[in-house]
Amino acid sequence: MGTAALIIGIVAFVGAFIPFINYGSGLLAIVGVVLGAIALTRKAKARRSALIGLIVSAVAVLLSIILAIAYTASFINAVDDSLGTAISAPAASDASSDDAADEAPAAGSDVGTRENPAPLGSVVELSSGGSPEYEVTLGASNLAANDIIAAENQFNDAPAAGFQYAMIPVTVTYKGTETGTPWIDVTVEFVSAAGTTHTTSDTLAVGPAPSMMDINDLYPDASGTGNVVIAIPTADAALGTWTVSTIFGDTYFFAAQ
Repeated sequence: MGTAALIIGIVAFVGAFIPFINYGSGLLAIVGVVLGAIALTRKAKARRSALIGLIVSAVAVLLSIILAIAYTASFINAVDDSLGTAISAPAASDASSDDAADEAPAAGSDVGTRENPAPLGSVVELSSGGSPEYEVTLGASNLAANDIIAAENQFNDAPAAGFQYAMIPVTVTYKGTETGTPWIDVTVEFVSAAGTTHTTSDTLAVGPAPSMMDINDLYPDASGTGNVVIAIPTADAALGTWTVSTIFGDTYFFAAQ
């Protein structure tokens, strides 16, 4: 039994690293744990093999569980990516079909990428674990908000040389099943035309209320709106992009204005 536990433990350990096979390797490892435990209770010369087999089998059980979860999450994310982004553009009832054709994105380029950012006012669906978590809309931005930020709070610092304050209203709707905290779950950033990323934590500027921090926990289908203030590079500011994302989700790009 000690030798059998060792062999089973080694096989299960190797199988734990193979996607989908690790589901079965976990069960096999449990058998190795049982055999190793039984062998240890017997007065036999193979107690060393039994102990090693028990340890290897126990490690294989843990690895099988952890890696099965990791591989499954990766598979779900891959499926989500293959389905593309779920973005709905705002309706324009007075736009003609010719205008729509002129504004159509280039073939082969998904809306919401840096190469083809979604227009402000579009709704982007952020998912977590394959399930919708938030719907996010970015409103009209102000890329030159220095005066507004200066007037809002006397302690706000002026932007660094070569930078200016930009402000944008963000509307979030929670689509999960429990509760969501938008200012923790949803990240809004600005990517400059040069490719540098800028966040709210770069400065301590206080913008007009309400801010994203003012949106408390949301229950299913509840919404909230808050302003986000970021110091962005002045050079080619209009050629940059806003981004929204969740901690473990994809990043979606919006036009700067």
